[in-house]
Amino acid sequence: MELRTKTIERLRDALLKSGRRKSAVSSSAYRILAREGLLSKEENEALERVAAVAEAMFLVIAADEQVTDTELAALRGAIRGLTGDVLSDDIVHLMIEQFAVKLRDEGRETRLREIAAATLDAGEAQNTFALAAAVALADGQITDTESALVIELKSYFQLSDSEVQSILGQLDEDAD
Repeated sequence: MELRTKTIERLRDALLKSGRRKSAVSSSAYRILAREGLLSKEENEALERVAAVAEAMFLVIAADEQVTDTELAALRGAIRGLTGDVLSDDIVHLMIEQFAVKLRDEGRETRLREIAAATLDAGEAQNTFALAAAVALADGQITDTESALVIELKSYFQLSDSEVQSILGQLDEDAD
């Protein structure tokens, strides 16, 4: 399966553009509030809404055990887009730290099963797959381990080959 398509490259570029800019509001206080569970209702809803998708993307960029700043920027950009910029950089940073702890403590397979179980419908699974492929390409290359994990997501989300090809080519068709 070829993950490096024009579609995924365009999605990656959009994520990087969003993820490289600083959020409007940033304060270490946000990290403390998040750790203590004292975020606003809007922030908590945003966290709940994107947690599984964001963790799936994190698992892909962590698959080769070398998470780059560029990959983190793409992940931040995706989270910003999915939450409408509700979450500050500090909250996103804390999310990523928590994903790393869960990966270390529970292992990749357990995390993938939980992410798949939390995915509500086929549309969400398809979107998660597309975003995961885009962040895998964030640093300009998709390692064998990242590619293997994206393919593994296809299985966890029970996506058919035709659905995957549609996802990877959809924006190419839109651009034409």
